[in-house]
Amino acid sequence: MTLMLLLTLALLTSYVFIARGDRSLTNYGDMNSQARRLLDKLGSDARSATDVTNFTASTLTMTVPTNAAATTTEDIIWTYDSVAGTVTRQDSANTVTYARDVNTFAFYYTNGNNVETTSLVEVKQVQVSLRMLRLVASTITSEYVISAQYTMRAKSTAH
Repeated sequence: MTLMLLLTLALLTSYVFIARGDRSLTNYGDMNSQARRLLDKLGSDARSATDVTNFTASTLTMTVPTNAAATTTEDIIWTYDSVAGTVTRQDSANTVTYARDVNTFAFYYTNGNNVETTSLVEVKQVQVSLRMLRLVASTITSEYVISAQYTMRAKSTAH
């Protein structure tokens, strides 16, 4: 009876360990997918931006063409909400959440010579850093740190 109890306990412990590992892998995959999607869209917006109208460490507002000829534009607002732990993109039609469970997030702005700037006229590159965390069984088992830099090739340097 004791042997059966020990064997059952060992099997149950193994099952819990495997289930926790599977959940962690699912979290990594989901966070990686969210981060890739966010960076793809942000990169597309930044590379085509014709102007930066406002920026902070948690918000970036860019003017982006809405057609191939760049004859019409719209303002795109990227925002990190630290309370909700989300990163969203707002355009004239809707707001889309690109990342959830974001623990830390920051935009960094440089002038094209990798010198940080606070001037709207000088901003030519944007870098984003974010950290996403997930909990499994009351323990932080998944985290993802990412950093990327984009050059705003279409941005005007005159205001």
